[in-house]
Amino acid sequence: MLPAALNAAHHPGGSIVAAPVPHRSSPLIAEPAPDHQPGQAPSSNDSYGWVIVAVLAVTMTIASGARFLFGVVLKPVSEQYGWDRAQLTGAVMASMIVISVCQPLIGILVDRIGPKKVLVAGLLLLGLSLIPLSMVTQLWQVYLVYGIVMPLGLAAASPVLSTAIVGRWFQEKRGLAMSIATSGSAFGQLLIVPIATWIMVFSTWEMTYRIQAIAILAVSVPLTAILLRDNPSAGTAIAQADQEGMTLREAISNPAFWILGFGFVVCGWTMAFPNTHFMAYADDMGMSVLHAANAISVTAIFSVLGSVLLGMAADRYARSHVLALTYALRGLAFLLLILLPGGNLIYLYGLVLGISWTATTPLTAAIAADRYGPRHLGLIFGSLFTFMNIGFGVGSFLDGVIYEYFGGYNGALVINVILGVIGAASVLLLPRLAEERGERWHPMAASASPAD
Repeated sequence: MLPAALNAAHHPGGSIVAAPVPHRSSPLIAEPAPDHQPGQAPSSNDSYGWVIVAVLAVTMTIASGARFLFGVVLKPVSEQYGWDRAQLTGAVMASMIVISVCQPLIGILVDRIGPKKVLVAGLLLLGLSLIPLSMVTQLWQVYLVYGIVMPLGLAAASPVLSTAIVGRWFQEKRGLAMSIATSGSAFGQLLIVPIATWIMVFSTWEMTYRIQAIAILAVSVPLTAILLRDNPSAGTAIAQADQEGMTLREAISNPAFWILGFGFVVCGWTMAFPNTHFMAYADDMGMSVLHAANAISVTAIFSVLGSVLLGMAADRYARSHVLALTYALRGLAFLLLILLPGGNLIYLYGLVLGISWTATTPLTAAIAADRYGPRHLGLIFGSLFTFMNIGFGVGSFLDGVIYEYFGGYNGALVINVILGVIGAASVLLLPRLAEERGERWHPMAASASPAD
């Protein structure tokens, strides 16, 4: 057992929390910690924390449309301007590269100036960038707006920010709170993809982006500005616990960080096909646009259910085991897509994919919050989340290349199955490195033997 765990105390929620860690001047470099006495973890959360969770869920639901719309408009834009799918999905890869670079920087800003200012600024930029995106006529304009400008807003309105703020407000029921706060992505699919498809039937792809811009600027921005709070009330136990946490250097010194990072690569890669290519794939297979949109809606519905149920399971069982199950289901979904003949059976693919769809991020976030503490969680999780963006960008691009080279997506689907299996196997190694359920490491424990 780790030294921190030996000095920890059990609280009524059943988790193990190490002694508080003193304030550090740098989130990157470890400093010697003076002697201190073990402290008791808070036994309850500030009730306003659930308001924070609701605000994040609604805000992320609306903001996520900016990302999901690209898959809806991919084929009509390609046909209208004669750009092939590899060229267009190259903009997706560029977008993910920019987000990946920005994510740790967003984490630093969240840790230093607070999540609220960062999120409001990001939503403003995101909403405004959708207007010129609806007016593009040249491929370089797509790369400029979608690949460079818009990702700056998406980086701010991301699970990195949600993880940092929920990590500050919750210790008990952290898995559930993380799952609900990040479920906005699933609700975004559930609401925005069918609505966007319906709009395109009666209007144009340009109109979908303009309506999305209005929704972000008129709803998400004021909701966040009015209701979001950075921290619990001063003087409460959970506010005092905000001073605990490891540095980034301490986090990356243990293999667990890199296992979580690899898992995020798998997560991003396997999300790329449904987000970017599924609508085009469905059309190639002879499915109607509305039928394919309904399959996505099934994914979104079950992603909400799966996220909440798996989040609750993560508060009761080893989180690494629940996360491994999630990656295994992700691989199974793509195997079903290969084997199923189509028609209404496509909804079975949507169901299995949905259960695993949103759960990976909150489960990884909960493990990170347990391991590293809230003090520098924005920077640490921002660095971890970079791996997901890299996986998403590379996966989107290579799926397009595979289509253009082989004339179909079967090779891409096989790769997704294999990655799901490898991702599940890798996160099962986490319990061998340290017990992660409900645990917050003492910073000096980062150098402890993995055998513990």
